[in-house]
Amino acid sequence: MKWIKRIVVLVVLVVVVVGVIGYVMIDRIAKTGIQEGGTYAMGVETKLDGIHVGLLSGKVSLDGLSVANPEGFNADHFMSLGDGSVEVTLGSLMGDKVEVPLLTLNHINLSLEKDKGTANYQVILDHLAEVTGGSDEPAEDTGAEEGKKFVINELVITDVRVKAEVIGGMSVPITIPEIRLTDIGTESDKGVLLKDLTGIILTAILTSVVEQAGDLLPGGIGEGLQGGLAAVGDLGDFGVQVVGDVTAQASEMAGKAAEKLGESAGQIGDKLGGAGEEASKAADKLTEGLGGLLGGKKDKKEAAEE
Repeated sequence: MKWIKRIVVLVVLVVVVVGVIGYVMIDRIAKTGIQEGGTYAMGVETKLDGIHVGLLSGKVSLDGLSVANPEGFNADHFMSLGDGSVEVTLGSLMGDKVEVPLLTLNHINLSLEKDKGTANYQVILDHLAEVTGGSDEPAEDTGAEEGKKFVINELVITDVRVKAEVIGGMSVPITIPEIRLTDIGTESDKGVLLKDLTGIILTAILTSVVEQAGDLLPGGIGEGLQGGLAAVGDLGDFGVQVVGDVTAQASEMAGKAAEKLGESAGQIGDKLGGAGEEASKAADKLTEGLGGLLGGKKDKKEAAEE
């Protein structure tokens, strides 16, 4: 009987150790998956500072995600995330399809740069089109298993801050208070892959920027984004809603710029007006001089003799 008890105790210890290791390793596994998925989707290095998966609470927290800028551009990153949270259905974590009632991403910073005909967003979107099959070229087959898929009932992206800049020229800041997406992956029974989810999030943000503030983007950035997004194609049938006043900041800036331009034009006009008076006086003197030479005006001596 003693050996049976010892085997039972040993089995329990093994289960506990495996459970502890799994609990500790799950954060690392999730972090690796997000980093590799983002890097694969956008073609530039994606880093995540930290993640915590609450197996008992069903909540996941994210901290400090950053997407590198393509080589040759100035900004420290193409896109960064302050923090995020995920609510998951615990039972689905063990399966191939993860059900997510709510995914929230906060404090997104996005740098759009254009320099001498090339743009960082175009590099990203071109790569995204290749890996998702949106381009004319077939998507690359890596031979690897697809991995877990996700069904997200609601995705909320808050405080999106965009800096659109033509290097060496104009820079326009735009703020989108909130973007909401619904029913991601619900159009099929399989859901969406992590790499596709990354593309959907980026596409939703860029589409909102174009639709809400495209006319305010400098140097043809708006048109370039439209073309790049068209090449990526439709990544899913989901609703996108923008909440809040997107163009207020940029419109105010444009208004102030126009006001300053008007003030400058007025100052130039005043200076030109002053210069005009001086020019008129100089012209009168010149006319007087020419009149004397051509007989158009007589000097005092001649006038006295007459």
